[in-house]
Amino acid sequence: MEKRNKILDVLFSVLLFGGLWGILEATLGSFLHLPFVEGAGMFACSTTIMVPIAYMLMGACYKKTGNFLSSIYMGIMAASIKAIVCAIFHLSFNPVYYILLEALTGAVALLVIRPKEIISFKGLGTFILANTMYLLIGTTFIRSNILTTTPSVLLDNIEKYAFKFNMVATLYVFAFGAILYGVMQLAHKYEWKFEGLQKILYSPITASVVTCIMIAVTFVLR
Repeated sequence: MEKRNKILDVLFSVLLFGGLWGILEATLGSFLHLPFVEGAGMFACSTTIMVPIAYMLMGACYKKTGNFLSSIYMGIMAASIKAIVCAIFHLSFNPVYYILLEALTGAVALLVIRPKEIISFKGLGTFILANTMYLLIGTTFIRSNILTTTPSVLLDNIEKYAFKFNMVATLYVFAFGAILYGVMQLAHKYEWKFEGLQKILYSPITASVVTCIMIAVTFVLR
């Protein structure tokens, strides 16, 4: 019974956080790819905003389940829906590869550092490790294609994404983490109670509804 409950806990946590990831990818991610937004460069793009959000959701899922593989399950879930959409509408499969790479590097970073709290310096270190691996591998093999790109172009892309974009993303994560930490301290000081909210948030019904919404918006906004 205990093993069954643990499996269900992982399943519904993956559905919840994976669903939230998919919803944000389809909504905020689509907005960030609009031409007038992309004009802001590294300060308002998917690499510096959506990728950190994805890792935060993976971290939250890990904290809930204690299972670093949960991030891979989240990636498989989100990538599968995206792959179906890409196949139906004849879109590029690059987003699918990026989602899987995010999930894999997130799992590796969680396995190596194993942060007890996501809002902590260990949590920040986990993000930096995951994001650096993601940007290095993604830039080398997906964005640039090491087999066809000249060494100078490849190095320029690595400097651009693995260093400049990575630094901006890290600053965003640090700032958001500091704000959230402050809110958590206020909650502790004034003894705010969230038990009822947590029961609703982590219920199987909520996870199932979020997953259905994720599938719907992914198909609509693709």
